[in-house]
Amino acid sequence: MGAFRRICLLALLAACCFGSTPALAEERVALVIGNGAYKNLPRLDNTVGDAQAMSELLKSVGFKVTLGTDLTREKMTALMREFGKTTADADIALVYYAGTGVALDDSEYFLPVDASIKTESDIRLGATIDLNAAIDQILWPANVKLVFVDAPRTNPFPGRMTACHPALPGPREPSGEPSPENSFIVFATGPGQEILDGEEGSHRPFTQALLENIAVPGVEIGEMMTKVRARVTELTNKGQMPWGSSNLITLVYLNPNPPAPAGAK
Repeated sequence: MGAFRRICLLALLAACCFGSTPALAEERVALVIGNGAYKNLPRLDNTVGDAQAMSELLKSVGFKVTLGTDLTREKMTALMREFGKTTADADIALVYYAGTGVALDDSEYFLPVDASIKTESDIRLGATIDLNAAIDQILWPANVKLVFVDAPRTNPFPGRMTACHPALPGPREPSGEPSPENSFIVFATGPGQEILDGEEGSHRPFTQALLENIAVPGVEIGEMMTKVRARVTELTNKGQMPWGSSNLITLVYLNPNPPAPAGAK
């Protein structure tokens, strides 16, 4: 009986251990890109550091991170394709982008560091990365799809282009139909607002707020974003408000571990 009881006790302890760490059972992948050394556009001082800090934080909560910085269009496209191979079996797939972005009509575009844009056709015909097309191609197989975009609102282009984004309906499927369920997309600011870059060597407000809140244990992503918005408005003296679109049908915890007991060190 003694041996039997010991076996039962070991089995119970093993069950408790596995049950208390749900994050270990999840397949979590993230693509993190920071572009700042633009050749034909104003240089951004903080975006590479933002991406590097985000990469390390996501690793700390169980993500396998693919990191790219100061990417040309060729390298950015290749990195996205490689990352797309990892999302088929992912429970959570996340994309974080810090850099320059523009919007044209209902589409969003990321700008590689070698982007040279003089007309609208340059936007449409390959100088940029189409956000919706990228999400269609690399995120759609994952169970939960998360996108965080920290892009400036400055508009170096004439005509009807506007910097960063209008009110997006969210990522689309290749058919043009609404995005699949369990998608969550957040921009650093809403339509009509400016993005503040912060002092050189610091983090931009949106990324700073994300870094402060993503790894907090036991906080659901909706609650996390409420805290992020509040922090961004505080950091910018109400000059910037993150904007998002969500059709999540499940609760998502980027750090699912329970909070430490009150008074614990």
